[in-house]
Amino acid sequence: MNILLIDDDIVDSKSIQRSLNSTNNSESLTVVNNAEQALYLIEHDSFDVILLDYMMPKMNGIEMLLELKRRSWINKMAVVMISNEHSESIILKSIDAGAQDFLLKSEINAGQLKRALMQAQKRFELENKLVDSYQKVKELAENDHLTGLYNRYYFGEALQRAIIANRTYNANLAVLQLDLDNFKNINDSFGHDIGNALLQEIALRFKSVLQQNDLVARIGGDEFAFIITSFNSPLYIERHAQRILTLVNQPVIIEKRCMHVTGSIGIALHPLNGQTVEDLMRYADIAMYRAKQLGKNKACLFEDNMEKDFQRKYRIEVDLRHACEHQELEMYYQPIVDTQSRRVVSCEALIRWPTAKLNTNPQEFMNIAEESRLIDSLGRWIIDTAIYQQTVISNKLGYTIKMAINLSPLQLRDPTLPTFIQKALKKYQAKGKNIVFELTETALLGSDDVVRNSVNAIKKLNCLIALDDFGTGYSSISHLLTFPIDIVKLDKSLLDKVHVLPRYYHILKGLSSMLHQLRIAVVAEGVESAQQVAICSELDIERIQGYYFAKPTSHCRLFMLIQELTDLTTDLS
Repeated sequence: MNILLIDDDIVDSKSIQRSLNSTNNSESLTVVNNAEQALYLIEHDSFDVILLDYMMPKMNGIEMLLELKRRSWINKMAVVMISNEHSESIILKSIDAGAQDFLLKSEINAGQLKRALMQAQKRFELENKLVDSYQKVKELAENDHLTGLYNRYYFGEALQRAIIANRTYNANLAVLQLDLDNFKNINDSFGHDIGNALLQEIALRFKSVLQQNDLVARIGGDEFAFIITSFNSPLYIERHAQRILTLVNQPVIIEKRCMHVTGSIGIALHPLNGQTVEDLMRYADIAMYRAKQLGKNKACLFEDNMEKDFQRKYRIEVDLRHACEHQELEMYYQPIVDTQSRRVVSCEALIRWPTAKLNTNPQEFMNIAEESRLIDSLGRWIIDTAIYQQTVISNKLGYTIKMAINLSPLQLRDPTLPTFIQKALKKYQAKGKNIVFELTETALLGSDDVVRNSVNAIKKLNCLIALDDFGTGYSSISHLLTFPIDIVKLDKSLLDKVHVLPRYYHILKGLSSMLHQLRIAVVAEGVESAQQVAICSELDIERIQGYYFAKPTSHCRLFMLIQELTDLTTDLS
């Protein structure tokens, strides 16, 4: 045992040395008479136990313990405080400052000293184990085990400290929240191990752009957050956010697979946007969702109007969840008519929410359903109800009509969807050839094996596949070749522009001809006038849908509506 004795009293020092020598153990003793010498030795040597005199000139025992703490040396050795003064106050101060034991000099003898040294060392070892355990627990509590970054808990604590410092020094502070776009697709396509490896690579990239006093944390599955403190203007932060997005955009190669991922960033500034941790993180989150709405792979600064929009979306989501649970949503059906015979040949199933408290429309609340994952259950209810109604209305009419059902991008990523459809067909004894599933081109953009497999599996059930909203900006001929498309629905905007811009007539004519050459049926959406019906007839567009014939109606009214249209067609002929 290597012992350091620090005592300015020569008599006391000699007495302690004699007591140590009489124990006949292999202790190594070094003696100094002031704290300065002791600190020098501790810095350059290693000691197991320090015997420290409480009362010394210049720096007393308590002050030396505090200095050891300041230099982070207190955890290197055990300390036994020694003193001629027996005071409960001194004992408590010594223990609080870091000493493991306290001995009264007048009571020191060989046996007591030996026990005190051994016990002090044992206490020291136990305290170190407790400190190590605490550090491990603290690390688990504050760090993300996958990426090695800080976690949400530590980020919140660090942000609180940064806010306090920002108020004190009147400096700048920004919170950036980043969410990887469509990260679930990576997990669905390649598995969670690949997804985890991607997160680890992204985390390494983020560390590389951190400046002093800045911080990055993983606060959720594919969500990261930054605290940025060294900037002069919001413009700098926007540029910094773009640099982060550029890092995310760079290809990642994992197990010989080259993957591309993008991110969306929301930015909140202190004190401009918020004063608390909760406000800053919430506003950064709101701004991040706005970045996603604007097309993803973007960074957005929080603006006050965003919170109003966010609150509206949140209210709609809560009400929509309630509506789903209490069966307040209804299916409406819009007839699709044969252009030549004017007979109703199919219907499109459309969701309606008659009890909605806020003024919302299907496009808005279905987008919210997709963002909140309500689409998982709601989408299946729509499919089940529409397939059932196809059989009911066909039996009532005495002839078969087809039923068109919209599928969202998220539904196409559900590998169990085809099996669900198959079970619904079997349950209602419906035939796949009478069910049309409508996909938007947005759903097919950037599609991968998961989406292709879903579409192909649905096609194997003999269901028809329709490409909806064709001609709205994302139109790609490649989709007609890479997916088993049976029907193309021309967007309303194309027909509306025929009378404004005559060249749209030729565009429609060319599209109709090309699609027929590919043996793809054509439906014109948004037909609202007899003139538009005539144009569709001229261009051999075989199916038409729109308010000219009928608005969407409930299943109770659908049979009568089709009968009325049939009677009208008979009268016209």
